[in-house]
Amino acid sequence: MSTVKLGQLLADPGVAGGTVADPWECLTTGAVDLPDRHAATSAALMVSGAGVRPNRTTLTARVDLMNLGVDAGDPGLIFLLSPIGGARNADYRGTWVVWGLPRPSVNLFLGPALKGLAFVIGETLRPETALQIIESKRFTDIDIEVDVTVGHVLQPLVYRVYPDAPVHEVQYLMLRRGLATIPVVGKDHEMLGVIAVSDVLSHILPGSEGSVERRSLVARDIMKRAVLCVSESESLVEASRSMIARQVSRLPVVREGRLEGFLDRGVVLRAFADTLVIPSRAQPSG
Repeated sequence: MSTVKLGQLLADPGVAGGTVADPWECLTTGAVDLPDRHAATSAALMVSGAGVRPNRTTLTARVDLMNLGVDAGDPGLIFLLSPIGGARNADYRGTWVVWGLPRPSVNLFLGPALKGLAFVIGETLRPETALQIIESKRFTDIDIEVDVTVGHVLQPLVYRVYPDAPVHEVQYLMLRRGLATIPVVGKDHEMLGVIAVSDVLSHILPGSEGSVERRSLVARDIMKRAVLCVSESESLVEASRSMIARQVSRLPVVREGRLEGFLDRGVVLRAFADTLVIPSRAQPSG
């Protein structure tokens, strides 16, 4: 697994004062106190020259992210840290540039990590405080996964049935827990098959083949045995392509044949979104 520390991605200087409230205007008009050829201004001018105004994502009232990537697979981001202030006062911003992180790393790891830190900042922020934050070990030592694998994002195994489980019990479990599919595993949690709602319905509807004997049916009688699985170590990109090719919403994830959980298409959708999709999370106390 490949990780990078946030501290390795900091641009120097990390905090600069600007005279324009809008961060994009600050970068493109020179209204920010940054040296020539600074990574932030260089990136902004490159995007501006292409006639593009980048997406700006607000994490909190004091923290924004701006995507300056030209290539969708190679996003460039600026982390903006600003206090309450307007055009009349110096609007201090923490500038921080990332190049080359794949989009799943940005959406699944970087964004949530920054949002978590943002809650610590509060409503008042002085330039020296901003500098302390982005130079603190709490910030610089955050690990960001670069090579995102299925194992990073799988949904842990919660519900499963064994081959000899009666079909009516499988049906009740699906109803109680709102499950569209449920895996069938062996005694060592080895993957044996999957039962979908349609598999149960085909045996319990009136007039269905075998419906008269449904009380004697067990999971192994109706499960699908030919199930596409992915390993924890497989790249998220390749696993996602398999999901699309098979037109399935979930893929079982295995480790040495043992079922560990599922890869869900909702996670894939968020991972490859063009703009950051930040899951809502509780604000930490204190």
